[in-house]
Amino acid sequence: MNSSEVSDEELIRGCSQNNRKSQEMLYKRYARSLYYLCLIYENDRENAKDILQEGFIKIFRNISGFDTHNSVMSWMKRIITNTAIDYYRKNHSGNEFIRLEGVDKPCPDGESVISELGTEDIISQVDRLPEGARKIFQLHAIEGYSHREIAHLLHITVGTSKSQINRAKQLLRHRISGYYYSNGESERKR
Repeated sequence: MNSSEVSDEELIRGCSQNNRKSQEMLYKRYARSLYYLCLIYENDRENAKDILQEGFIKIFRNISGFDTHNSVMSWMKRIITNTAIDYYRKNHSGNEFIRLEGVDKPCPDGESVISELGTEDIISQVDRLPEGARKIFQLHAIEGYSHREIAHLLHITVGTSKSQINRAKQLLRHRISGYYYSNGESERKR
């Protein structure tokens, strides 16, 4: 039977019974999307693959507790995100946040500049944030975690989470404005 003909519910039922074929089909169906999620949290492709593998081990180990009234993709994304956060905590120091003195005031028209840039330009600037600040920014701005959840996940204070978001936004506005103007775009705007 073709894996596209099998529903998620059937795959989950098979995975709950430790059926290897069901596990393989679930993996093939979602691995690519979840791998890209891993790359958001870990730039190194080999480490991202390790996170994906560890995440799927947790998925298969806990799948019998999955509530089929929920989205399987959302549930798996949560497990992969938590696995990536665990990996981060084990492998990175806590000194990777943005220092207050390291942020200049953003250009006054920073918001209009941001709307002119492409997604790749903005993502490249997010990727340049210090590792800890980048993780917090991704968890809050992209994944929608609250500051309290981030504080719990990363073993930091709520205040640290909030300050890192604010500083990351300031730094991004400044860098994006500088990137925009350094590429000759200011001439077109005048």
